[in-house]
Amino acid sequence: GGSTDGRPPTSSSSPRNATASNNNNDNANNNANGNGKNVGILAIEVYTPSTYVSQSALEGHTSTSPGRYTVGLGQSGIGLTGDAEDVNSLSLTVVRSLLDKYGIDAQTEVGRLEIGTETLVDKSKSTKTVLMQLFGANTDVEGATIVNACYGGTAALLNALAWVESDAWDGRYAIVVAADIAAYAAGPARPTSGAGAVAVLVGRDAPLAMIDPAERATHAAHVWDFFKPDHTVEYPTVDGALSQVCYYRALEDVYGRFADKLTNKAKANNNKAVMMNNNGKDGSATNGQFTAESADYFVFHAPYNKLVQKSYARLFLLDARRRRHQQQQEETESESVPEVVLTCSDDSASDASGDYSPVPSPTSTNCGGTAAAAEEEEEDPLAEWLDKPIEDTYADKKLEGVLKKVSAASFRQRLGDANAASREIGNTYTASVFFGLASLIDQAGGRGELTPGKTAVVFSYGSGALATMYRLHVREPTTAAIRGRFGIAKMAEAMNLTERLASRELVHPGELDHALETRTRMHRAGAPYSPVYPTVGRLFPGTYYLNGIDAKWTRSYSRVPLDAKMDAPGAPLAPPIVLRLEKRDEVSCPVTGKLKVLSDSEELGTDLHTEARRRIACVITGTSAGLPGGGDGPVFRPDNLDRLVRGENCITPISGQTKAELIDKNVVQLKKMPDGTRKRFPVDNQDEIIKVAAQLGTIDLAASYGVPPGLAETMDIAAQVAVAAGLEALKSAGLVSGKSNDPKEWVLPEQYRDSTGVVYASSFPA
Repeated sequence: GGSTDGRPPTSSSSPRNATASNNNNDNANNNANGNGKNVGILAIEVYTPSTYVSQSALEGHTSTSPGRYTVGLGQSGIGLTGDAEDVNSLSLTVVRSLLDKYGIDAQTEVGRLEIGTETLVDKSKSTKTVLMQLFGANTDVEGATIVNACYGGTAALLNALAWVESDAWDGRYAIVVAADIAAYAAGPARPTSGAGAVAVLVGRDAPLAMIDPAERATHAAHVWDFFKPDHTVEYPTVDGALSQVCYYRALEDVYGRFADKLTNKAKANNNKAVMMNNNGKDGSATNGQFTAESADYFVFHAPYNKLVQKSYARLFLLDARRRRHQQQQEETESESVPEVVLTCSDDSASDASGDYSPVPSPTSTNCGGTAAAAEEEEEDPLAEWLDKPIEDTYADKKLEGVLKKVSAASFRQRLGDANAASREIGNTYTASVFFGLASLIDQAGGRGELTPGKTAVVFSYGSGALATMYRLHVREPTTAAIRGRFGIAKMAEAMNLTERLASRELVHPGELDHALETRTRMHRAGAPYSPVYPTVGRLFPGTYYLNGIDAKWTRSYSRVPLDAKMDAPGAPLAPPIVLRLEKRDEVSCPVTGKLKVLSDSEELGTDLHTEARRRIACVITGTSAGLPGGGDGPVFRPDNLDRLVRGENCITPISGQTKAELIDKNVVQLKKMPDGTRKRFPVDNQDEIIKVAAQLGTIDLAASYGVPPGLAETMDIAAQVAVAAGLEALKSAGLVSGKSNDPKEWVLPEQYRDSTGVVYASSFPA
């Protein structure tokens, strides 16, 4: 139960024995119909790693043309982390910070905790359950972890809003967390990486509220644009072109229905103020339709800023097509009704009650009638695309240029603030749209411009695909307890987002590769595992980090003390072990046999079996070939491979002594008869013995390789040839000298033993 002021109960009261209150005295704050509960965001907190790389520096590091990332993607920086942080630690950090900054009692004031993420570290145990270590004895906390690409956080938010609004609400707050580490394989997608987490506190009488839960529209479809089918790697499988098209399709679908909802709602309420933004531009200019310029602000899911810019610009095309469709409908209807000529004075665009302006008839010459409309249509820069199939407009570069020009000013005004953080952090998957909200609060709220009555329309998208568009209203809480604790200005001050981003350490662009490749090694390493990158001294105070994964795959976490002093910036972020591991894994250039293998004691602290499993790179460094030849010739001649290439015949005649030995072995020939049957014939004379064969030459392990004679005598001829073949291959690789029969010349050095193997195949019979 909540108190009468809408605040969750204190520890002295029981939320289960009370009825949550509805705040119905909020008419002064509402500019849209709602249920009076004003459920929404009370507080917000963010986290992004302490280090980042510059996109402009990354362009130079990757030998990419200048502007490809900064202009082509519209990005400035990428937040990065290695294996020391995971989605659990990011979530622990941001939730703990939210609780501490706003003085939230986790044991009495929180009744729901829901997480959205696609960076899974376990296919069963959820991040939500990991976060329960922050809630002490409070086990009565609803919610779970939700997975659907970048949409999971929005699904969690909608669930939390519905819970707080419902009769099931017990008066306690809900916390929604969106956290992800966006990681891509080396290539063109890697510059769209990033990392971060956002936590929001949800309750009633909120300063940023979804006043009317019906002000939203959702899109759901089955597409394979972005997915992660391989659980052994963190990187996604992406169809980049399809993913952008799916983003456009989802935006068109939700925007069309969302705009229709708000347009119809405004007309039904005769409430022109719903359609009016704070610069005085109202819906009557577009025949009462909700448009891309009707809201004060927009917040888009931002994989990269350029996609947001192009997507928002497409709303102007959608608006123009809707107006065209409405005009065509009105023209059709006008053909079946008597012609009416309207006249009006200069002040008759709206009546005293605030209703929408009447739409002039086709023959009206006053009030912006047909003549003005026709002139406007002729000058409409989008006229060329109004009747074109929408799918044909997705890759139209000419249209893209026109839309950019038409929407540029509105984009800066309505999305500039929301996009500021994502430009510096990069893609954060589920957290992306929430970073947009946080950035809007930090920028516009910090300037005192996010005032009651203003609105923000939010578009969230996740591949696969799911998308939702909804509207939030800025308002002043009506209860003293909420006003004293929460508000837009308080959120901006508590986040201090701009200064926190500026306090991050700029590192060399090569650190992005070090960080992501370290995470790749962690994914294939198995358990136990100890993180190495970055070291704890490079993390912000208050940051949770992964201690390690034990042999039972259990993860444990610690927190950097709030009073900890960070290591001085400037030194390479990747510790020496990361550089050595990367050198060991290098397979892009030939290996000469000088491969340094890490011992368990000096580097990894793991057993050799586990270390062997870490290595997936395998290269051939040496070869040998033993050939037949008969007589006393050696089996392993230095020119054997050349002999094979030349096609030299290695088959020789069988001697009389060998024929006699074969007769003594009771050899039986198997012959196929003319009728297809098979018969066996004993070979009991030399005339029936084969005349030529591949015959093994001489081999002496002791004389040639220093193998102790007693050991050599225990082997049959096939085993002796195998041993000789392996030793000759080691010599070919340069791993042993093999200059004489001194055993020391054939001993494999210890540092190569656990990473070297011999593959042997033979056709010599035992």
